[in-house]
Amino acid sequence: MPALKAVLFDGGNTLLELDYPWLAKLARRLGADGATPEAIGRAGARLMRQRSLRYGRTPLRQEAHEVFEESFSSIAAELGLSPMAAAEFARRAHLEDREHPQGLWRCPAPGALATLAALKARNLHLGVISNADGNAEAHLGLAGFAHYLDLVIDSSQVGVEKPDPTIFRLALAQLGLASHEAVYVGDLLDVDVAGARGAGLMPYLYDPYDVYPDVAEQRVRALRELLDHL
Repeated sequence: MPALKAVLFDGGNTLLELDYPWLAKLARRLGADGATPEAIGRAGARLMRQRSLRYGRTPLRQEAHEVFEESFSSIAAELGLSPMAAAEFARRAHLEDREHPQGLWRCPAPGALATLAALKARNLHLGVISNADGNAEAHLGLAGFAHYLDLVIDSSQVGVEKPDPTIFRLALAQLGLASHEAVYVGDLLDVDVAGARGAGLMPYLYDPYDVYPDVAEQRVRALRELLDHL
């Protein structure tokens, strides 16, 4: 590999996670006695693989509520909640996402901050390319990532989103780098991996719940594994 100068990341479900402990408590209150943070994360990861081109894109404003309710109701149903309880789970989660300053995407992924610190110590440029609603940089900052990031590209602010290679090229242009000098890490095969490869970056698939065991890609189960790969 040519000399590596930058590591770029997806935002949600890569550097930032949903607040799975909060969601697990909500699910248990609604009747899913065995709901755990791990179970919710795994259910969400399976759903994202199945419907990545829908849930991995930024919905139009008029569709955002529908997409949120649909995805969280599906997760709740997998946890064993009745249709009525699943709808209530989605409603309360949506309310929390709107009213909390960080929304529900407020927890750094395991090892994320330490991994970025170690990569920064290697004098690498670090950045985020996210299909988001305009709040990616604010949410990452509140979660403690601002110190490490040289740029945050939010699809809602630049008018193009993954897997379109253009959004990756915008990041490379800001950093003054060629595509072979950067890698991209994300959790969705059809959105992150396909988009990065289309722009000429080497992709890494972040798969903490092992929902892509059949995929022959550069794949890491934990972000800290990147330190051995790069």
